[in-house]
Amino acid sequence: MTATTATSEQIAAMLDYAAQAGEREACGLVLDSGRVYPCRNLADDPEHFFRIDPAGRAAAEQLGRVVGIWHSHPNGTAEPSLVDRAMCERSGLPWHVVSHPGGDYRHIAPSGWRADYLGRPYCYGVFDCWELVRDWYARERGVSLPRPNEPDGWWERGLDLFSTAAEAAGFIWVDDEAQAGDVLLMQIRGQRPNHVAVWLGDGRILHHLRDRQSETHIYGGWWQRVTVRRARYRA
Repeated sequence: MTATTATSEQIAAMLDYAAQAGEREACGLVLDSGRVYPCRNLADDPEHFFRIDPAGRAAAEQLGRVVGIWHSHPNGTAEPSLVDRAMCERSGLPWHVVSHPGGDYRHIAPSGWRADYLGRPYCYGVFDCWELVRDWYARERGVSLPRPNEPDGWWERGLDLFSTAAEAAGFIWVDDEAQAGDVLLMQIRGQRPNHVAVWLGDGRILHHLRDRQSETHIYGGWWQRVTVRRARYRA
């Protein structure tokens, strides 16, 4: 196998595992020996996403060095999604994608790819409101913001992780005239702030709602009513 391309034998093995998984995404690892190693998919929505079982990865690493990640796209093409591309960059490894029952194959490798601010699909922990804020600050201000290490739905458990993360990163709470880069904390559901947006200036906010693509809106009306705090970064 080259740095990115799987052999015909490896592709055949991935397609076989994909057929066994059926409507669920099959997933696993490629080892330096050339072995295609299958792992359990622990994603909450395994028909559209995958999460490799840590126990499976640990077992694979006992057999060799991991040199790639593979998964299937049921009932679709093997074209890597934006989530695939983002996670490929994070993993630092080549990714291999097969389609079932189409039998297609694609591969991608880390290349410095970055998603646009607008039009991102929602995927908690990969493309969500806080990740959009983090990306904006990394690109526009050169600031690395922390990622709360909690599973989805933490606000329903009474946590206020956005406030905690903002304070830990050096933000202060303000109530003066908004400035570009201010972060708005919103309470859309539950008893805690559970959504964030970046104030872009000119009355616009950049944000990413659940089950919608990332987008901009004119700030006012309902958005203003659900805003509970505004934070500003101080280096």
